Amino acid sequence: HIINNLNNSTLEAHCKSKDDDLGLRRLAAQTEFNWTFRVNFWSTTLFFCDLRWASGHKACDVYCTDDQFLNKYCAYDFCRWSARDDGIYAFSEKKKRYVLAHKWDPK
Repeated sequence: HIINNLNNSTLEAHCKSKDDDLGLRRLAAQTEFNWTFRVNFWSTTLFFCDLRWASGHKACDVYCTDDQFLNKYCAYDFCRWSARDDGIYAFSEKKKRYVLAHKWDPK
């Protein structure tokens, strides 16, 4: 689940796993992109995204079956990401708010 919370900028999100390419999505400000999937038999499912906008880009994991990743960035296997001007935020179930997970790399 990726939300474009950039100030009046389009976010390009190209997300995929080893088996599934979700394609390039262009998200207008305040829109979101959702997808569902099943964790594979070996519990090794990994989704990652290349996120880009006018002022930066970042390639990062957005879902991983690793317990540490899930506890830090997801709420019960549901991961919510928010792209903002200063970086990419993940919703922390423990803190009940979005927390900065990644800073943008410069273009």
